[in-house]
Amino acid sequence: MNIHDESPAQSEVLVKALIGMGETRQREFKRVSGKMVGKALETICGLANGEGGVLVLGVADLKEHQGPARLFGVEENPEAVDELQRKLLSEFQPAIETIRLRRLPCPLHNGPAKGQPGHLLLVQVERSPAVHSITNGGTYARLDAGNRQMTASEVTELSYRRGVRSAASEPVAVALERLQTEAWRRFVSARGLRSGTFPEQLLRVGLAFVISTGRKQCTRRELIQSDQSLGVWFVFFACE
Repeated sequence: MNIHDESPAQSEVLVKALIGMGETRQREFKRVSGKMVGKALETICGLANGEGGVLVLGVADLKEHQGPARLFGVEENPEAVDELQRKLLSEFQPAIETIRLRRLPCPLHNGPAKGQPGHLLLVQVERSPAVHSITNGGTYARLDAGNRQMTASEVTELSYRRGVRSAASEPVAVALERLQTEAWRRFVSARGLRSGTFPEQLLRVGLAFVISTGRKQCTRRELIQSDQSLGVWFVFFACE
């Protein structure tokens, strides 16, 4: 993953602004300690699943230090930064495509490289159209100042909101015969679907698809269609 190096002039403006800021739902600061990588992945996951934002590496929390004393730099633990860069490419399911890295040169005022020139690293994450999890690590949401692992129901709800999951693609075991109602027969007659078997008719109107096993299953949620010409509501199940 490529890193964009900001100019010294632009970096000076950004660093001056950053050291006066606290954490929010869209911004987090972290020193690059040995435990940074796992926590950073949680933050990036939460930002992508939320409204996006930025993780600033090399800056202490406002509660610990104030002003320039917050500037420890990524030089405090360059190995951890390298590890994070590698994991950005491998630890998210699905991969997060909305990450951008920006490196800011600045003088350091704390840590082992105090008094020397160093760098901050901005991990900018845009709101993702997908829902992301950390491999073997859960799915995270971003809070006002921190992250929280999402429950299964929250993940499902977010997946529906973002269009990742659809009732038309999630089969559940229901006997197909239950769907051959009088309302369905009237619908078939009105649409001219006189030929073919019941599953074939579902396929023709886009309410079914075929899986390799050949089994027929209804989806998790009913597809409700309104047919104004017949003046009734039809409840269909898209079937495999």
